[in-house]
Amino acid sequence: MPTWDFPRGPVGARLLLRTGLDHGLTARQCLVGTGLTEHDLDELDRIDATQELRVGRNLVRRLGDLPGLGVRAGRGYTLGAVGVWGFALLTSPTWRDAIEVGVRFFRLTTAFVHPVLRRDDDHTVLALLDDELPADVRDLLVERDLAAVAALVRLLIPEVPEVRMEVTLPAVRAKALAAVLPGLQVLSGRPRNLITLPDELLGTPLPQADEHTWDACKRQCQALLDTTAERTGMAARVRSALLAHPEHNVGMDEVAARLHHDVRTLRRRLADEGTSFRALKAEIHHTLAVEMLGTVGLTVAQVAQRLGYSDPTSFTHAFTRWTGTSPRSYRPRD
Repeated sequence: MPTWDFPRGPVGARLLLRTGLDHGLTARQCLVGTGLTEHDLDELDRIDATQELRVGRNLVRRLGDLPGLGVRAGRGYTLGAVGVWGFALLTSPTWRDAIEVGVRFFRLTTAFVHPVLRRDDDHTVLALLDDELPADVRDLLVERDLAAVAALVRLLIPEVPEVRMEVTLPAVRAKALAAVLPGLQVLSGRPRNLITLPDELLGTPLPQADEHTWDACKRQCQALLDTTAERTGMAARVRSALLAHPEHNVGMDEVAARLHHDVRTLRRRLADEGTSFRALKAEIHHTLAVEMLGTVGLTVAQVAQRLGYSDPTSFTHAFTRWTGTSPRSYRPRD
């Protein structure tokens, strides 16, 4: 599984949705194919990474891969929006402590880039890897995540020292990113996303440092990480794999291969969690079908095609089996 594929809070998807709305899209257009509603993004504790990824894909498909679109979403992040992880950063004794705790509890964020710290002579380099991101949304999500880093840094300290950031983004996108954080030097077209942090900066105390609170926040972060791990069983991974490409009517053998298991092991693991591949696939297709028929307003034939069915009749039989009624009760005309 890619490193970005973990359950996360809904704030990232909510900010992408808000960006789409600001550009004239409707909530339905932004959320199609996610199985989510606008209300869900206000109420749910966790969503799948693939659902957030789908929101990004919807924006790119509707608006084009616009430079600055990801920056618009990323600059909306606040420390409160990222919960106890944000307060662990805020109360860290020094910059070094904040960066290390941020990377350690990376899976409590909504990031798609993968942070890796390395030591190099008299400075530390924070690499934000994007090589696992799908090509169609890579620039959007890199923009968003780097802009979120810049926005959070502005909240940590009032005056930001000059920091150099190398990015894989082209110059026009780098320019939009540099506007988020005055003093940030952004070098575009580089092979990796790197932030260079000199030793004199890393040892600088943060203005709201509180070691007692920081220790409490770290304990809460670890507890949250442990709880999240409990929710990421095999059923969650299968749901994620099915949501990634709902238009392909994938079989159990293909999903098992993606998850690096044989079919027998996958079947046993799902049974241990009280479910089956067939039940999970029906759950995903049922949720998406009702949304596309009743909310988005697609025809029966269009929904059948988007869910990978060979023809509308096969989809109609499946839908009737799930719900006890014809899909035409959700969409009265073909």
